[in-house]
Amino acid sequence: MDRFARGRAQDSFAEHALTPDENLADNTISTSWARCSSFGLNPAGKPVDAVTSNTELSEIIQENQHIRKFVLPELELLYNQIAGTNFMVAYADTRGVVLDALLDEEFKKSDAGKAVIPGSIWTENYRGTNALGLALHSGASQIVAGQDHFFRKLGNLSCFAAPIYGQDDQIVGVIDATSDAASRQQHTLALVKLASKNVENRLFIDQFSTSSIIAFHARHEYLSTTSAALLAVDDHGFIEGANINAKIMLNGLNLSQKQHFRDIFAIPFSAIINRLNSDEIIRIQDTMGSAVFMLMKESTTKRIVHMPVKPNLLQTLKTTAADTASDCKTDANDDRILPKYIDADPVLKRHLALAQKALEHQLPVFIEGARGTGKKTTAVELHQQLLGGKPFVEIDGKLLTECNHESVLFGPAGKLTYFDHQPPSQARGKLAQATGGTLFLSAIDALPKAVQDTLSQVLEAYHEPNSSKDQQAIGGFVFSSRYAMSDLQQQPNMEPVFLENLLGAQISLPSLSQRTDFRKLTVELLRQIAPNQRISKAALDALETRDWPGNIGQLKKVLRILVASAEGPIIRNANLQIDHTLSGSDVTPCETCTQSPMRKESCLLIKKTWLETGGNISLVSRRLGISRTTVYKHVTSMS
Repeated sequence: MDRFARGRAQDSFAEHALTPDENLADNTISTSWARCSSFGLNPAGKPVDAVTSNTELSEIIQENQHIRKFVLPELELLYNQIAGTNFMVAYADTRGVVLDALLDEEFKKSDAGKAVIPGSIWTENYRGTNALGLALHSGASQIVAGQDHFFRKLGNLSCFAAPIYGQDDQIVGVIDATSDAASRQQHTLALVKLASKNVENRLFIDQFSTSSIIAFHARHEYLSTTSAALLAVDDHGFIEGANINAKIMLNGLNLSQKQHFRDIFAIPFSAIINRLNSDEIIRIQDTMGSAVFMLMKESTTKRIVHMPVKPNLLQTLKTTAADTASDCKTDANDDRILPKYIDADPVLKRHLALAQKALEHQLPVFIEGARGTGKKTTAVELHQQLLGGKPFVEIDGKLLTECNHESVLFGPAGKLTYFDHQPPSQARGKLAQATGGTLFLSAIDALPKAVQDTLSQVLEAYHEPNSSKDQQAIGGFVFSSRYAMSDLQQQPNMEPVFLENLLGAQISLPSLSQRTDFRKLTVELLRQIAPNQRISKAALDALETRDWPGNIGQLKKVLRILVASAEGPIIRNANLQIDHTLSGSDVTPCETCTQSPMRKESCLLIKKTWLETGGNISLVSRRLGISRTTVYKHVTSMS
């Protein structure tokens, strides 16, 4: 039937309001005409120009904000792929309300272009038979070409629409493309369907971001395409979700309830997870006997996770003693997270070993490091290794003065009582409090000379071989400064005798940017701050590459901010990008992309995804459904 004959059939149908004749278009179009007629529409008239109010549009856009962040890049890509004259692409919600539209200049001038605006409603009861409204009604991709449109006024257009489905098999939106070509174009519909499928897959991956995403297909060459089936599997092998392709391919197997991987496939999940994590493509059979190829698309096992720290013997004894003493009473401190000292850096590990030997031989330990490098934490670790359970007494050198230092060190009885070995008074000084344990004196560079002289006497008495047991009761002395020993020796305010008494072992703490165990340290600090929080590999990569002038202290603060801003149990690179002070660098669109709001948003998404994937261009290409050349073009300046 040519376009003119179809037009006559439409007129006849509208006049008599009969059930569509079988000689009309296919049943989908003809039944749509029937619905339009029942709505009281006249094909010779004009479509109802239905639009929402600005207030309602703002609310609808806000409701769809999460979906739109996945749709908009696809809409931009689709716009560039169709690339002709007199055309447009649009995204509408489940009620047929257009939220976003990209129109070329020629299409904007047309009547249709003036009608397809954000807030316009394109359901059949207002606009007659059109691809967007028909896709919403039927739940399937549609072409409405030329005279397929119910209204003759739209007969010079061809529309192509594909619904977007969520995990619950419900439509969450529609992508539409419209051009002035009256003939059917299957190629254009294929592009629209591809855009829709890319959005579905990205929504699926986002929804199950804490699960491993496994792709499978009967043909291995299709594993990287949108036709691949996707499964979300947790760390224990339970299937959390399946996309529509997976449900189709596993037709006959029950996926309606949560099942284990072994219930669906012939091999246990534990038997293949390591191979999948190695990016190996494996061949596996389901329980019905069908063979498929399988590939890991997104892995959680490669993300940074927190394993429970195995308690050492000392911690076990502490816990047992505490339980016995409390006689089953509840203590708020029982839930504290015991810190674990990270010393995977080989230089630091060697320094710590030498320091432990020095303390065993009653030699002092000097720790030097910039602000925030962990001087006190290192002193505590040395104490725990040798004198755990004994007192750890800290003195801030900046607080000692010529007037107060004797009372602080020796107590009210003063220095004479200490050196005469008299029994300590009830109000004891710091030295007496450190009996059997460790005395840690920080910021020695701030000590007045009088204080240095007094400490020299204490250290000389400590090292005196004929001194009494009481005098040597302190288990170890640890000192720290932000300056190296060589620098202290050059400072006029430092007494040479005092520095000489500090000779024993030295620990030089590297800056955070110099530590080779940055990743382990970050994971441990996060465990101490928020035990249930995890951090993605991409976020860890971004943190590792930034500058850390505040060292570990700064890292702790940044982690607290990230924990507070994270929307789920995993800190992602996107959390860093929200605040450029955390990400370390601004993410800005390419100069050529700033002229178009859509191109700008698409460019930013590409760059942020590139950062989130650790600079993996191929992974960005797969996630966003765009070519690697396109990704490279946008991230060249960043890489």
